[in-house]
Amino acid sequence: MTEGKRRVVLIGGALAAVAIIVAGVLVLWPSSSEGNPGQANGTAAPAAPTTANKGPSTGQVLDSFLKALGSGDAATAAALADNPAATQEAITALHKNIPPGALAYTRATSASPAQGAKTVTAPVDAKLTVASANTWKTSVELAEVDSKWIVKWAQTVIHPKLQSGQTIAVVGKVGETGKPAVLGGDGQPIALWEGTTAKPTDPKISPLLMSTLVGGASGGGTTDTRYVAIVDAAGKEVGSDPLFGTKPTESANEAVKSTLNGKISVAAQNAVDKVSQPTMLVAIRSNGEILAVAQNAAAGSALTALNGLYQPGSSFKIVTAAAAIQQQGLTPESAVECPGEASISGRKIKNAGFDVPGANLRKAFARSCNTTFGQIASQLPADGLSKAASQFGLNADYDMPGFKTELGKVEAAGSAVQRVEDSIGQGKVQASPLGMAVVAATVAAKKPVVPTLRKDAQTQVLTGYQAPPAAVLGQVQSMMGDVVTSGTATELKRFKGVHGKTGTAETESQGDNAHGWFVGVRGDVAFAVLVKDGKTSAQAVSVTAAFLSGF
Repeated sequence: MTEGKRRVVLIGGALAAVAIIVAGVLVLWPSSSEGNPGQANGTAAPAAPTTANKGPSTGQVLDSFLKALGSGDAATAAALADNPAATQEAITALHKNIPPGALAYTRATSASPAQGAKTVTAPVDAKLTVASANTWKTSVELAEVDSKWIVKWAQTVIHPKLQSGQTIAVVGKVGETGKPAVLGGDGQPIALWEGTTAKPTDPKISPLLMSTLVGGASGGGTTDTRYVAIVDAAGKEVGSDPLFGTKPTESANEAVKSTLNGKISVAAQNAVDKVSQPTMLVAIRSNGEILAVAQNAAAGSALTALNGLYQPGSSFKIVTAAAAIQQQGLTPESAVECPGEASISGRKIKNAGFDVPGANLRKAFARSCNTTFGQIASQLPADGLSKAASQFGLNADYDMPGFKTELGKVEAAGSAVQRVEDSIGQGKVQASPLGMAVVAATVAAKKPVVPTLRKDAQTQVLTGYQAPPAAVLGQVQSMMGDVVTSGTATELKRFKGVHGKTGTAETESQGDNAHGWFVGVRGDVAFAVLVKDGKTSAQAVSVTAAFLSGF
C-alpha cells in the first residue's frame, strides 16, 4: 500500500471513531432533568445541560424532599436543603404537633427548570387529614449549587401563611377509649369512645340519629373536634381563627348529653326492622324529650322520621275530634251519624265497609267513621281544622341543634269538600312521624310540647303553639283508649294503659299503596308509627305491638 492510500485509510478510520463516540453521547445523554415530553410530541427538545450539573434531577430532589417533609424524616429533608440546621429544626417542630401519617406533600406539576436557568419554583399540593381532609397549595424553590440541585428552605414551604418561627399544629383532643361519648336521658352511656370514633353501646340505639349526634357518618360517627392552627415557637396559637376547622364550643372529651333512652330505642329499631316496607317510629316523652327515632333499611338513610311530610290518614281525627268538641260543643257522648257512605257537599265518602247505627262521637272515633268526621268538618269554618291542628303543634316550627325538623302543614280549607278530605287526614293535610308524636305527647301532657334531643343544647322555638284546654284533651284521650279496647286497634288490648288512633291515608294517586299509621300514648311515652305503602293500618298496629313488647 502506498503512503498516500495509508493516510486515507487512517483518516477515514479516525472519522468513523469520532462519529461512533458522538452517537453514543447523543443516545446516553438525558434530554432534560426529567425526561423530554416535548420531543415525544414532535416539538423541539431543550438543549442538553452542561456537564457541570452532575446530581439528581430537580424532580428527583423535590420528590425526595417532599416525602421526607410529609413523613417527618427531618434528617433526610435537611440533607437536601441549603440550610440543613433550620430545615431539620422546622420539620422536627412541625411533626411534634401533627399525628403520624396525617400529612402529605406532592408536587403539582413538573419541576423542570427553563433552559439555562439556575433556579426553579415548583407548585406543591399539601393535605393534612385530622377530623377531615384539609388541603392547601404552597411552593418550593430549588437552586443549582455546586453542580447540584438543592431546596431553598423557607418556613412558607410548610404553609404560605407562616412567618419565621411559626409552624402549624393540630389543636384539641379526642375522647379516651372506653370513656362515654354520648349519654342517654338517664345519664348512662349509649356511645363510647373507640379511638377518635364514638361507637354506640348497641348498634340499634337510633343509629341514624346517633351518627348525627356524634357528628359523623351513618353507622357510627366521630366527635373529633380537633382543628388546625398556626402556632408560634412557644406553641401559642397565632390569631383568633383556626387555619382549618372550627374551635369547639365544648371539650371533645365531654360526653354529649342526649335525651335518648337506650332500651326504648332498641325496642323501636327491632320493631321497624320486622317490616319490609319503609317504616319509621318516633317516641317522645310528654315533656318533649325524644326517646327514640327508628327507621328500617327500606326507609333510607335520610332522617325522614323527623322531617318527611305524609298524609296522616285517620290518625288526624285526633285533631278533628278536638275541633268538634271546642268549635261545635260536642262531647264523646254526643249523638252522631255514621252511615256506611255519604255524599257531603258533593263529595262521596265512605267507611271501610261498615256503618254504626245509633253512634255517638266516642264510637265513631273508635271505629274510625269517615262519614261522621267528614260531616263534622263540612260544618266547621274554613280555618277550623287549621286552628285545631296548630293547637297540637302541626304548624309549629323548631330549630333543633344538628337536625332539620318538620312537624306538619295544615292550612285553611276554602271549600267544604276540602274540609271533608282534610278531616280524615287526606286532602292537603301533611304531618311527619315526629309531628304526630308531638300530637300524641300534647294529649298526654295536656299542654304544649317542645321536642328536644339534647339536654346540653336547647331547641329554639321559632313558632310555638297553645294546646287545647286540658279538659278537651282529657276527652280526646278517653276516646283514644276506646280505639284500643273496642275499636280498630284491639290487637293492643294486652298492653295496659295504651291510648291511640289508627290511620290509613287512602288517596286515588296511591291506590292500594296507602300509608298506615298508629299514633298513641302509653304512660309517659307518646309515639307515632308510619308504614309507607302499608295499604292499611294493620301493619302499623303490629309494629306498635312489637315496640311496646320491648320496654
